[in-house]
Amino acid sequence: MEIPVSYSRLLGLLRLLRDLGGKADVAKISEETDMHADEILPILAFSEMIGLISIDEGDAKLTESGINFLKQGHTGRAKYVRDKLMELKVFNEILNELKKKGSLEKEDVMEIIASKGGFCYCSSLEEAFNCLIHWGVYSGLIEYDREENLIRLGEVNSK
Repeated sequence: MEIPVSYSRLLGLLRLLRDLGGKADVAKISEETDMHADEILPILAFSEMIGLISIDEGDAKLTESGINFLKQGHTGRAKYVRDKLMELKVFNEILNELKKKGSLEKEDVMEIIASKGGFCYCSSLEEAFNCLIHWGVYSGLIEYDREENLIRLGEVNSK
């Protein structure tokens, strides 16, 4: 399962920006990572959406939150992502449905993603679903049973 905006890609982008002095032209980032624009743009957009970078006139810049994110350990990073995801309408709707029903099937979650216009700036609904599951599980908001294609509330929500 290819995830266009994975944790390792996000962290790699943030570390690269830090190593380049905190700011770099998107073309330079593409060159340094050996990634095409269609690969790098979703990572940049997601990073900006959760407040880790800002993008202005083709330049990506680490924000204070991005600098702090790099200093955090796993627990701090997961909490940051969890807090940011909970601000998104698509996650709020999924969490509300999970609280009502206990679990959702993959198709139910895909319908919610589609109704909200997608997630992670992915090119397909399947990619958006995979990205949402990746970040939701990473943050502890949800759990995913791949065999049954069922999504449930994660540990942080079931307390």
